[in-house]
Amino acid sequence: MQVGSCWFDKERGLLVEQARNESWHLPRAELQVLSLLVEHQGKLVSKHDLKTGDGEHPPLTDTSLARAVFMIRSFLGPQYEGLIETVKGQGYLLHNTQGQRLKSFHYHRLQSLPWWSVLLVFGFMLAISGFYLSRIDHSVPTEPLLSTEFPLASGQHIRLHLYANSKTNNTLLFELGDRLGQGLSLCEHSDWSEVYSSLSHDKQVFNITLRGYKLGQSVIRNLKISDFRRPKEFIDTQWLQEVGICG
Repeated sequence: MQVGSCWFDKERGLLVEQARNESWHLPRAELQVLSLLVEHQGKLVSKHDLKTGDGEHPPLTDTSLARAVFMIRSFLGPQYEGLIETVKGQGYLLHNTQGQRLKSFHYHRLQSLPWWSVLLVFGFMLAISGFYLSRIDHSVPTEPLLSTEFPLASGQHIRLHLYANSKTNNTLLFELGDRLGQGLSLCEHSDWSEVYSSLSHDKQVFNITLRGYKLGQSVIRNLKISDFRRPKEFIDTQWLQEVGICG
């Protein structure tokens, strides 16, 4: 099955980037998610269905699902970044590859232009981007590497955002996001509506910022956890209970 510029071999669990001749043996979560999206291409697939799959394995967490989609998008590359659409609060939709070919076509057409034409094009783009960058509100926070939303028993929803300086080597951050999300999802009710987390550059400090409302007032709580052990854990079930993560 063709997905962007990649060939998806479901039986072997492989996603092959044909231009680079690069193959990726999909982990269980990514294989489960991509198989369902391909099977229902052009249709919305709910988060519940993507997490439960065929029911033969434990269901994915919200963070694991968001991470799987992020990893698939990263492998497909920037030319096909819109191929998998996020339908907020519902699930994901895999568009037909044909709809993405125009972007790729223009990219290759640009490569075939004379060098001086390419310079003119990029010079014009740089001038335009400089004009708009001068008007950007730099107080807006950096885009998160991954954001996911999960419901509590009360019907309340909490959004978890993971931040990183790079899009690679974030396995530990994703694992911590899973644990943090699982701990928060056990709360019947919480003061928090947004949770932001990141690892320090040396991966020895885990930062958590919780924002929400209590008695009509905006509240914020910052947690900083250091862990110099190998392997690192940072947080576990006992810690989540002791720190009163629900608020």
